[in-house]
Order: sequence, then structure tokens, then C-alpha cells
Amino acid sequence: MLLATRSKARELFLTALHDDVEVIEAETFEAAVASLKANSLHLICCTVRFDESRMFDLLRWVRAECAHIPVVCARALPKDLSRVSIEAVRIAAESLGAATFIDVPALAERHGQEGARRRLRRALLEELARSLKPESYLTA
Repeated sequence: MLLATRSKARELFLTALHDDVEVIEAETFEAAVASLKANSLHLICCTVRFDESRMFDLLRWVRAECAHIPVVCARALPKDLSRVSIEAVRIAAESLGAATFIDVPALAERHGQEGARRRLRRALLEELARSLKPESYLTA
């Protein structure tokens, strides 16, 4: 899995996934693209503030160059966006082809930090499992 995020948010995802998933980290758009070109990856998780807010740039590149890889977009930190902006980002991400948008701070408000981590983990592992199914690679 490629984790495209700032260092501030990285620990949240690594803690949620434990050591169950091999994670390649990228802090810049260029590093993410290089990792995608050099590795056989099955999932991308990209946060809103990745590389000076280049989440949408990465999402567009992935849809154009390796559309078979699902992208999970996420808001990781509570001060990233206003409520209205969060909904706009979710709609835009899904319109551009993101598999889902996860608002971790909103999950933490509803379910506590541990509940948010469990839900983040479940969402990422479910997307990864879907991408590993043989039929997900069929193009008809």
C-alpha cells in the first residue's frame, strides 16, 4: 500500500494498520509517482494535505496512469478543513474516482480515538481485499 501523507499524519495510519500491511510512504507527489511506477501496489491512501494539498493531483494521475489501483482519500487531522469544505472535498474526491473518503476526526468525535482507528483500519483493509480479488483486474 502507498501511504501519501505528511509526516504529521503518518503515525495515525501506521498505528491503525499495525504491521499487517506493507506500507510504502511518500511525502511528495513526485515520490508517490516514483513509488507507483517502481512497485506493484494494490491500494493508495492519500490525505487531504499531502504535499501542499496535492491529493487531487495524485488522484488524477492515478486515474490516468493506473486506474486499477483504488485510492482512499482521508482527512487525518482535526484542523485541516471546515465542515463545509470537508463535504466539498469528499464529493470532489469521489467524483474524481476515489474509492472512498474517510474523515478520521469525525470518526473520532463519534467513536473515540480507538474507535476511529478501528474503523480506519477496517476501511483500508476492506479496500485492499477488494483490490486483491482476481475479478478486480478484469477489463471488459
